[in-house]
Amino acid sequence: MKANKGQVERALDAADGSFRVFLLYGPDEPGARALVQRLTRAMGPDAEKIELDGSTLKSDPARLADEAASLSLFGGRRYVIASISGDEALAAVESLLATDAAQNPVVLLAGTLKPSSALLKLLLADPRAACLVNYPPSDDDLAQIATGIAREQGLRLDSGLARKLVSLSGNDRSV
Repeated sequence: MKANKGQVERALDAADGSFRVFLLYGPDEPGARALVQRLTRAMGPDAEKIELDGSTLKSDPARLADEAASLSLFGGRRYVIASISGDEALAAVESLLATDAAQNPVVLLAGTLKPSSALLKLLLADPRAACLVNYPPSDDDLAQIATGIAREQGLRLDSGLARKLVSLSGNDRSV
């Protein structure tokens, strides 16, 4: 299903299994990675993170469902992050949606997907999936992000200084 940013943020922060799979796609890869960090915090420092890529999922479509259903070797929580570029993960996602045993959160990170993408159509039609397209933030949004990062570090930035930092960093969120 198509979700808004607030819905995805709340679901990732809760890590409660309200969605079987999250599809974060679009041209703002740093924005998608920031959302994954929310899940990482929610899962806790002892959680096991499984990272997969599109070629692995294409060659072994059952792997995604297996990882989503597996228990951690050490008894802790686990989650799956898969970086894909398009429909190469379609069979793997179909397998994931077909199983009832999946209890671990799965996040699919994709670049820009065409509206005709079979994977996108599948996940938009499924209520167990949350699909969010990430667009590059505006200058105002970047200033708010800079202010939030500073606050997390115990610093205060006024709006003018936040805008100046954004400008000097070339609007690069990672800087």
